[in-house]
Parts: sequence; structure tokens; C-alpha cells
Amino acid sequence: MSQFTISEPSNAFFQWLTAGVFALLLLVATAVPAQAQMEDGELPEIDFAVNLMQSAQYLSLDQDGTDPVAGFHAMRAGLNSSVQFSENVSGLLMLEAEPNDFGQGLAGSLQPSVDFAVLNLQLSDQVTFQAGTPVTGLLNFRGFSDGPVVQGNPMIGNSLADMITAGQGIKLIGSFETVGFDFTINRGFGEDLTAVDGTNTGLNFITKARFTGSDVFQVGGGVAFSTGSGVGPNGPDAGVNQGLIFANGDRENYNLGSAGSGTATHANMPSGTIAQVDAKITASGADVDLWGGYATEGDTQAYGTENDFQALFGGIGLKYDLTDDFYAAGRFSYAGDQSDAVSDADNTAMSRFQLGIGYMVYDKALFKVEYVTQSEADNSGLSRVSSDWQGVTTELSFNF
Repeated sequence: MSQFTISEPSNAFFQWLTAGVFALLLLVATAVPAQAQMEDGELPEIDFAVNLMQSAQYLSLDQDGTDPVAGFHAMRAGLNSSVQFSENVSGLLMLEAEPNDFGQGLAGSLQPSVDFAVLNLQLSDQVTFQAGTPVTGLLNFRGFSDGPVVQGNPMIGNSLADMITAGQGIKLIGSFETVGFDFTINRGFGEDLTAVDGTNTGLNFITKARFTGSDVFQVGGGVAFSTGSGVGPNGPDAGVNQGLIFANGDRENYNLGSAGSGTATHANMPSGTIAQVDAKITASGADVDLWGGYATEGDTQAYGTENDFQALFGGIGLKYDLTDDFYAAGRFSYAGDQSDAVSDADNTAMSRFQLGIGYMVYDKALFKVEYVTQSEADNSGLSRVSSDWQGVTTELSFNF
């Protein structure tokens, strides 16, 4: 199968290209007329939002000698501040306590961290330049659960191959009447710099576009790639070149204890190049989401020797409003290993089926119940738990 890799000279070229694009965007952004600035003594407009979520689980592994993993998850909480400094300048700061992202211990459970922060410069009515930790991924329409921000997702868990996160970088966003786009350049988390010994190199380039001109049907697509060959985390150069930082997901609210938690229930996707298309259909109280894509990574050691690592992924989700306050939802997602080292793709696939309900107990308070079952092959580079598992989860969230 074909692969998409970039050589060392191309890696340097893309780093110089990125520096040039960044400088150009800053030049354009700072050249925007300082019109409609706030008058002397006038304070910026600040809006606050609070998200709270508590969940519980009863999950069991299909392994002899294992007991169910049950109990309450650590509380998720978030305080968001949206600041309008002037007509063209705004920012968003999210302080989140996300134990599945920032640690499972007592400190990780109680201590908030800066989970997301962006600076927005509005270049025109349709185009915005964003810096900070912009959201990175190829999803266009589906809701996604992240820490306490969960009410946009009709299920409790995400799909087994939802590749989205946030990382240090820059982003250009276009929003027009019927179409939209965004283009992101980033690296990783924290102050992620290249090293003087030539290691920790590589950049992520993510672009996507969407058609939103219909109330019934919307469609979008995008592609992301990381510079450098043999990119991590699966390649022999994992300490030299980093792959797409969102390839392994952004952690989940399923915890399988010693079998692994956090990202372990998400497929270990190839992190060199990922392409995805998605669509949303809305009609008569029903929302239908469809998506599919392809991921590849060259010269990896996912199977003990250097081989191309390739995978197909996709899914379908349905939410139906039974009343104004009560809905039923279901989702099926799939990831299949297409690597050259695999002789039988059917025996190296993963699938997840979710079935749930949601009830708006009071205004802003949503209660969910979900049944989930996941099938994993123990001989696939995609699998991280290497065992089938299933169970029930519950979730209560406030969003105001």
C-alpha cells in the first residue's frame, strides 16, 4: 500500500515554511486597524462559564481471573473565562480539573490546570487568527467529551478513534455563509521545542474544510500530517521525530484499572498522515453522524520490525429526541489494521458499540446512562488493552 513520508530536507523546508507563515500571519494580524478600541478607563467584557461532571462505571474485561472495575470517577470541573478586549481582540482561558488528563492521584483530582487558552485576532468578519493551544483534529460536526465539557456528546464515551486534542501552535479560521475552513500548525503540549542535539523534531500540519449551507445535510473533510519519516510514537525515531499529537486521542472516561486507563481504550492509530471525511444529517428530531478515514505511518516498529503501519477507521452515530428533555442515542465505530505485516485484517480489527439515553433533569443539568462493549484483537498494533471489554457507565453534568 502507498505511504506518505517526508524526507530530512523536506522536514527542514517545512520548518522554514512554518516560520515564514507564522511571521506573515503575525504581520497581517498586527496590521489590522486599531479601530473601535475601548475608550480609556473602560474595562474588557468578561463572560464566565462553569462545567461540572461526575460519572461512574461498571466495566469488565473478558480475561480469566479479572474482576469488574467499578466505582465513581474523580470529579471533573472547569471554569472558563471569555474576554473581549476590543472589537477585534478576544481570548479564552479554560481552567480544568481533568484527572484523566492530569493524573489519577489526589493532586490530579483536585488541582486545576490551564487546559485550553487561545488569543484571537479578528482579521475580518470572516477570518480569525488564533494562537495559544488551538483545538487540533479532523472532526467537523460530532460532539466530543473532554473533561467536564460533555453535553455536546450524546454518549458518555467517544468513539474508539476520535483523534482530537489541543496543542501549542497557531490556527487560521475561516467562517463564511455556507463554507468554513481552518489551518493549524503545532507541535505538542507545554513548551515543546526542538533540542540542540537534533532530536524532538517535526511539526504537525492540519487543515480541514466544511460545507454548512444546508439545515439538513452538512459535509466536511480534512488531512493532517507530521513532518519527518519514522515518526513516533511507533517508529524507531520516536525520540527524534514526534508524530501527530492527537493520533492516540485525548483520553476517555473509561478506566480499566491495571489493564490501562486514559488513552488505553482508544485505538493506537498510525501518526504520520491521517485523512478523514465526515457528514451530518439532521431531520425530524434525529441527528445522524457518519465519518471515515485512513491513517498511515512509515517505517514503524509496531510489529517488531520496520514496516508501514496503516489503518482504516469510521463509524455511524444516531441521536433521536423522544421529547424536549429525553433522547436515545447509539454509535458504532471501527478501526481496521491494514498494515503489510497483517495477513488477516479481520482478526486485527477493533470495534465499539455504544447505546444510551439522556435526560435533561433540570435546565442545564443532563443525566446519561450508557452501555458500551468493545472488541479488540490481541495481535493488532491498534489494540492497547488486547482484550474485549464491556459494561455500563453513568454521568451527571452541569453546564452554565
